Amino acid sequence: MPRQFLLNSDGHRPVCHRCRQASRDCQWSTRPAREQQSRSPTTLAQRLTTRPRSTEYISTKNPEKALGNPHIAAIFRYYIEHLAGWYDLNDVKRHFGDIVPSCARKNSLLLSAILAFAAASQSSSFLKKDLWDLAESYHLESVQALLQLTENPDEFRTGETLAAICLLRSYEIISQNISCQNHLQGSYSLLASQPAGLETGLLSAGFWNYLREDITVALIEKRSLMIELSRGQLPRTVEGEDDLANRITYLLGKVINRCLDQDGSPLEQHEWHSLNDELDTWRASLPTSFEPICTPEMYGQSHFPCLWTVSGWHASSLQYYHTALAILSVAEPMPVAVNAIQQINRINDFEKKLDHHAVQVSALAIFSNSAPVWVNSFGPISFCGPWMRDSQKVNELIQETQKWGSKTGWPVTSIVESLARSGAGG
Repeated sequence: MPRQFLLNSDGHRPVCHRCRQASRDCQWSTRPAREQQSRSPTTLAQRLTTRPRSTEYISTKNPEKALGNPHIAAIFRYYIEHLAGWYDLNDVKRHFGDIVPSCARKNSLLLSAILAFAAASQSSSFLKKDLWDLAESYHLESVQALLQLTENPDEFRTGETLAAICLLRSYEIISQNISCQNHLQGSYSLLASQPAGLETGLLSAGFWNYLREDITVALIEKRSLMIELSRGQLPRTVEGEDDLANRITYLLGKVINRCLDQDGSPLEQHEWHSLNDELDTWRASLPTSFEPICTPEMYGQSHFPCLWTVSGWHASSLQYYHTALAILSVAEPMPVAVNAIQQINRINDFEKKLDHHAVQVSALAIFSNSAPVWVNSFGPISFCGPWMRDSQKVNELIQETQKWGSKTGWPVTSIVESLARSGAGG
């Protein structure tokens, strides 16, 4: 039965889901309700035939023809110039910035995924309604193409397909809600059947992006990953700094799966020491280039130490390291027996450790001045940030998180709310 219109409302307008997620004010149309289009469910064909000419949908089945449209080409270039860096954060070969756009000129699934994500990002950042409608159409086209590919596993199991899945995952985060797992679940079999750590090129780059996206959501939701990890996914040798960045990504994923599994058993002492030793070994293996540079007041006054790094992967790697240590601090097995004074000292030491890790994670994000670093920071900040004890630091982190949520279109409301609760209790 259709809902009745509220004839005697209080005049307050509700805040839509996407604006609430992005911590922005809703922009409302002043047109009468009867003039606004119905949002009832429609088929893909219906959406495409009713689209305004200013945001005309052009199928990507012929990629070159689609890119011949200046509006579509502008969205495509927006991805290249502003969004690809999110995915190339730990990739010295810039697969998502250089290889993916080239492949998209021939791969319709990859192009439609790029357009869906880039249009949704612009819509969320700049509140452009026509781009949101366009993003929905390209997302639907991408899903249809994925469903067709699953009928042929050999064609599905490619680097281009995995790259498209990573892009669609970002679309889901920005356009719907952070717990939407459709494409992560759908691509699990792809990763499980062909470990990407043994591969090279786009398939490997896609795997590490897939894993980082999974880590971000797991840290925000305080749960284990959607995927399992095996030693075969680690690079056999460390040939460059990006390999070190991928190694700590793997180690953090391993810690998350062991410690944040809701049905998991408590860590044994030997397990805790083994995981802690792996993190220590990774930290000791870092070249001096990973060390943060401390430059007080470089960016003006701040309650955080001004820590910045030469490369984005230095910042993200150290954030992952501190996040893994924070999780292990929470998961550390209790001694067999402690008296009251020992327990007080243990609690104080525990709080100092968590505060230290939170400050390091936050400072590396704040002074990065980098959208790729910030997008990758939202998970570590969500987990570590609430442990900070200084309310001034918490308030500054909230302001910075809101700023970068607005810049990137990323939904940060849940992160801000958890930080605000911790600040109020501090």
